Amino acid sequence: MGIASRMICPKCGFEQPDAVECIRCGIVIEKYRGPNEAVPFQPASTESRPLKSRPAFGWHSLLRLTLLVGMGLFAISYLLKDRLPDSDEILEDLYRNPVQTRVDLPPFQIEAGNIVYTIIPLYTYELYGLVVSNHDCGAWWDIYHHGQWKDFINVKDLCVLWGGNLKGELYKEMRFTSDSWTCTYYWPNEDVGSRFNHTCLSNNHLLSYDESITRALQDTENGDQIYLSGYLAEYTHSRGEFYRGTSTTRGDTGNGACETIYVEEYKILRRAHPFWRMVFTVSRYVILGSLLLLVIRFFHPAVTLNQP
Repeated sequence: MGIASRMICPKCGFEQPDAVECIRCGIVIEKYRGPNEAVPFQPASTESRPLKSRPAFGWHSLLRLTLLVGMGLFAISYLLKDRLPDSDEILEDLYRNPVQTRVDLPPFQIEAGNIVYTIIPLYTYELYGLVVSNHDCGAWWDIYHHGQWKDFINVKDLCVLWGGNLKGELYKEMRFTSDSWTCTYYWPNEDVGSRFNHTCLSNNHLLSYDESITRALQDTENGDQIYLSGYLAEYTHSRGEFYRGTSTTRGDTGNGACETIYVEEYKILRRAHPFWRMVFTVSRYVILGSLLLLVIRFFHPAVTLNQP
């Protein structure tokens, strides 16, 4: 059934079926508007039209955004996670000096990585300290410990401060770095260097084959406040000519000034910035996951349908 044509009166605006005269005001429509002014009323069509489908959700854009966010969080957390704590966060025990006592104990042996190590204890040793730099002896780029020396019990090296060096936040003005051998520290000017007490710092080669102690050592980062006890010791092993000694005083410097400690007890008393460490860990997984999914989509793009 067709739809009747309708019109609007050009004078009074009344809508009515198409006619010669307006049924409201009575004008002759053709005479009123002239032959060139006819504008027929266009009724709304009742015919349904297919809606154009919206494009699929932009997963590629979402992955790129996720990657950028992950990279931003990674950069921020990397800068913040290892900041040294403020002086009001330092535990009271860290102002103590290390305690050592001479012992007369026979050497003992342990085995790790099919290698027999002989430990020669010299002193009992107890230390509270703030970790200002560290070195993972199992790092892939460390060619000495596992590679050349076949040393699998030196788990980690911790450069530690205590005592007067923790007062007044002098330590936050300095910079500390660790490598396979040493801990190196830098001061920005002579005033800071003159106030820094070099006898309240030690670089500690920490020996362990106990799994729980090893995990705790590996989990230690800059800014952590720690406690350890054990023996200042020398040690050798059964694979070739290997020997490492230990310093027995905090006043020495240079080669041989590091403390070698066989650890029997170890605690992280307070962690530095656990939130930013969590963000750092999560952001790495976000970056890796986003890159992996982007590569998958690159080689296996989703099929899209073009619609009119």
